[in-house]
Amino acid sequence: MAFCRSIGFGLCLVACLASVRADTTVATNTIVRVMAANLTSGSAQSYEAAGIRIFQGLKPDIVAIQEFNYGDKSATAIRSFVDTAFGTNYSYFRESGSGYTIPNGIISRYPFKASGSWVDVDTGVNDRGFAWGQIDLPGTNDLYVVSIHLKASSGSDNAARRYAEATNLWNLITANFPVDAWIVVAGDCNIFDPSELAYQYLAANLSDFPIPTDAVSGGDADTNLGRTERYDYVFPSRSLTNQMVATTLPSRTFTKGLVFDSRWYTPLTDVYPVQSGDSEVSGMQHMAVVRSFSIPYLMTVTNVVPPPTVRMRSPQVIEWTGPSNVVYRVESRTDLTSTSWTTLGTSTSTSTNYSFTNQAGIDRAFFRVAHP
Repeated sequence: MAFCRSIGFGLCLVACLASVRADTTVATNTIVRVMAANLTSGSAQSYEAAGIRIFQGLKPDIVAIQEFNYGDKSATAIRSFVDTAFGTNYSYFRESGSGYTIPNGIISRYPFKASGSWVDVDTGVNDRGFAWGQIDLPGTNDLYVVSIHLKASSGSDNAARRYAEATNLWNLITANFPVDAWIVVAGDCNIFDPSELAYQYLAANLSDFPIPTDAVSGGDADTNLGRTERYDYVFPSRSLTNQMVATTLPSRTFTKGLVFDSRWYTPLTDVYPVQSGDSEVSGMQHMAVVRSFSIPYLMTVTNVVPPPTVRMRSPQVIEWTGPSNVVYRVESRTDLTSTSWTTLGTSTSTSTNYSFTNQAGIDRAFFRVAHP
């Protein structure tokens, strides 16, 4: 803040006061990388070094994880796994239902507002449920994530059971999530063919376009170890598709999303510390699938605005210098004994030079330039 007194023609007396802190709200966005991951290895359906390295290399923000086991499966072991594979700032939810030997879960850079588990309608699939979480993204929209692991194996009977699971899942979503919510359903669907009713149903109610592959253009969308079946999916809701963007790694951009296979991805320096054989270690049956979303939000930026340097170009015109794109308020009063200032107007400049013309004349003796 600064003020000046009009004395004759163009002379001024300037008093500079302290700098002020100003908050400005600006529109920005953040990219959120979502992954479907059934990357356990070994004979115990548990996460080991290879899967951990893939998480570390791909750096997802949110993971729908299947077979969420590590070490002795205690809370301490699971927390250690999350800290190592993702970071100590990540939160997680892991199913804990009775008999859930290969629980689903969700791991997130962003905090959970709520989480839980729904029972799978297929009574033969009793070692996991449908894990869900409401995640507090930046901005006004939350993200609702469901981590799924549908019935395995080929054959018409198993395909019918997957369809029943899919319809049950969608009924639970529509009954529990808000209309037009941002939703991602992701995980190991064990779908053997796109003609399966489970796939047709999920793709009709959610979105499977564009289909991620392992290449910048063209490529293979299959996600099993032999790269002959597409088991793993990241399905966003229709309301979220407008936020979908390319998945970008240091040297490559995947406009459709990414199916990650360490055996074929180059250069591996993009995804350090992944090793070339990580996707085919004994027991690992799936590839990671990644999609990315641009999430808009408003951010408050605090700036320190120094006091302007003020002079009077004429009895009617005040000039000053200060940071660009700052709104200054010009006020006046007749004497300094009064505590009341009259606002004459405001001035904003894209440069560092400002001016204000007193259209009311020169009937006031003192002028003040202030921000905000």
